[in-house]
Amino acid sequence: MHVEETVRDALLQVEGAARLYGAGEESIAGFREILARQHPNDRGTYASAALGRVITDIAYNHRTECDGGDCRTCVGLQEAMTVVVASVRSMIADEMTWKRRRRNRRWFWSR
Repeated sequence: MHVEETVRDALLQVEGAARLYGAGEESIAGFREILARQHPNDRGTYASAALGRVITDIAYNHRTECDGGDCRTCVGLQEAMTVVVASVRSMIADEMTWKRRRRNRRWFWSR
């Protein structure tokens, strides 16, 4: 399977699930407008952070409704929260590395 096919298949699956849950085209267009206002280098980070916030809200809400027994949603949320925490920690580490590099950077004319 080529990358283009993989991306197309992923989009079809995501759009199908979004329709099942009633995600409207207006809401999708609204979030795309928010992303369009971000710097192109920051769009992925912004989208990842927003998705992490939504997943975290879902996890907290589900935990108040479920005893955590043999629940497929809890198992899925455990996996999702693992990815969210790893992503946020990586974003923070990347930002701190970038700030250290910028602070310690020596331009060629100041050597």
